[in-house]
Amino acid sequence: MRAAVIDKPFSVVVNQVDTPNIKQSHEVKIQVKVTGICGSEVHAYHGTHPFRVPPVISGHELAGIVVDVGNEVSSVSKGDRVTVEPHYGCGTCKRCRSGEYNICENKKVLGTQEWTGSFGEFIVVPESTVVPLPKNVSFEQGALIEPLAVGIHAVRKAKVGLGDKLAILGAGPIGLGILLAARNSGATKIFITDALEYNLEIAKRLGATHPIQTSKVDAIETILKKTNGDGVDHVFIAVGIQAVLNDSFRIVKRGGKVSEVALFGKKPKLKFPIFKIKKSRLSAPICIRGMILKSRRMPLQLACLIPHCLFQRYYPLKRPRLV
Repeated sequence: MRAAVIDKPFSVVVNQVDTPNIKQSHEVKIQVKVTGICGSEVHAYHGTHPFRVPPVISGHELAGIVVDVGNEVSSVSKGDRVTVEPHYGCGTCKRCRSGEYNICENKKVLGTQEWTGSFGEFIVVPESTVVPLPKNVSFEQGALIEPLAVGIHAVRKAKVGLGDKLAILGAGPIGLGILLAARNSGATKIFITDALEYNLEIAKRLGATHPIQTSKVDAIETILKKTNGDGVDHVFIAVGIQAVLNDSFRIVKRGGKVSEVALFGKKPKLKFPIFKIKKSRLSAPICIRGMILKSRRMPLQLACLIPHCLFQRYYPLKRPRLV
């Protein structure tokens, strides 16, 4: 099959590689129709990701069609449209038995050297990770269910509730997923910041009440002014930039919560007002805890609301080289 291989830092080539095939009775083979490029793949491209290490066929946000199933598979059939939860635990350790397979010491992650990712034409996955797509969810929307699940989990961990005020720092896919989940949880005043006007236009369409373009406006000053100096109940850090991390402590109210969801390329250094942080809460990192499988209904319901303007560029595998 063809696959986009991160063969070394700052290099991606399209090569012919061995097609993965079913080896276990519980496995499902999927033809990838659409796959997203996550920030973690960008880190892998830069050579800074902790476990997506070149050479690797990465990719873990996807949607596709089932083309083959093992003889013990019962939940999906050939021809089904599906997405995939991109990790699974060993199933036998204490963490897995308690349902916390996201922190299993022996868990497998899609898009690593251990498990060929969705930057190829086909993947093989355990049946337990497969999630069928409703008819009203396109392949493109299906590929965004995984990052949407990250946003849902972040909002639930922070316990966002009716009438809450929050700030989302970064309007990329994760930030927009947090936005959708926060609206669904009853938040009434939602600030979202980004340097790009295009991202903020999408955020406004998805229900952000106060989109702030940081290249033109002082976000800290704006948020504090519109909250009468109190700050917001929740801050979600959805972009891995040092300055943004430090800004979060300036806009969270006393007793508020700061949730760090982004992946930082370099180890961040915290700088915060100590008297304020003593009365606030920091949650980091946010981990996915099977949000696609444990909360299928909510991500799948919200997925159909994802506008197709989110999909800015398509990179077909027929290209000889991607850089």
